[in-house]
Amino acid sequence: MKLFNNKTGRDTDTMNEYIKIGKIVSTHGVRGCMKCMPLTDYLKRFDELEYVYTEKDNAKREIKNVRYGNSMVYIMLENIDDMSTAESFKDTFISIKEDQLRELPKNSYYLFDLEGMEVYSTEGEYLGKIISVYQTGANDVYEISDNNKSFLIPAVKEVVKDVNVKDKKMIINVIEGLLE
Repeated sequence: MKLFNNKTGRDTDTMNEYIKIGKIVSTHGVRGCMKCMPLTDYLKRFDELEYVYTEKDNAKREIKNVRYGNSMVYIMLENIDDMSTAESFKDTFISIKEDQLRELPKNSYYLFDLEGMEVYSTEGEYLGKIISVYQTGANDVYEISDNNKSFLIPAVKEVVKDVNVKDKKMIINVIEGLLE
C-alpha cells in the first residue's frame, strides 16, 4: 500500500476544495522568488502544474518558474515580482484544487483521504476512526481512536485488508496483540 503525502490535508473555502501542496517559508532573491517547503512526497509535482492558488489572497496564479534545491521548491508566481511582495506571502500556503490532483496507482491513497476514515475488523466490529497517519519509514502507522482509547495499526497488507475511499471505510485483520 503506497501513500501519497499531503501533510495538512484539505481546506474548504466557499465550497471549493483546496489541497495544500507547499508552505512559503521565505523569499529568495529580489525578483519575487519564494522558497517553499513541499507538502508532497513527489517533489517534481510542481513541474506538472500551470497554476496554483495562494492562501493569502485566494488568487489563482500562473507558475512562472520552478526549481529545486535542498529538498525545497523555489517558485516564482504571476504578479509577485519583488522581494517585498514575496515577503508578504511568508508562512502561507500554496494550494491546488481537487481536479489538479495526480491520479494515483491502485492501492495508493492520499493521507487526507485516510484521516477520519472509519475502521472495522474483518468480523464487522467498529474499531474507531483514523485520527492520524505517521510516516515511519518502513511502513506507515495509523492511529485509530474510538473516543475511549487509541491504538496504532501498521499499514501493511497482512493487517489492512480493504480501503474504500469513497465510503471512508477501512477493514483490518485484527491479529493477536494488535489492539492491546
